Amino acid sequence: MAGPFVSVLAASWPAILKRAPALLAAAEVLMAKSRRPVAPTADSDVEALRQRIVELETHQQAYADLVKQFADHITAVAVAAQASSLRVRQCFALATAGVCLGLLACVLVWLRT
Repeated sequence: MAGPFVSVLAASWPAILKRAPALLAAAEVLMAKSRRPVAPTADSDVEALRQRIVELETHQQAYADLVKQFADHITAVAVAAQASSLRVRQCFALATAGVCLGLLACVLVWLRT
């Protein structure tokens, strides 16, 4: 029988790992676009500067979306960890009660003999 921690991980990690390649691909595309060399422009080339600003805004939006995806996944992991913590506390309480009952049974058997 798998423990509660293992069952929570088994339930949450496949979903996280399933989305990991998409997150990594999006991060690689974003990094490739952001590392592209910027051609020097003259002061009078206002249209080129406007185009560059539009590209930067697009990259910033893509970065914000990527950060939101990471935050969503981190939240999912935190929720899974919290659920696991609750299950571990419940199991610990039940185990403690079982040990106490076992000790009580041993004491009763010892007193009757």
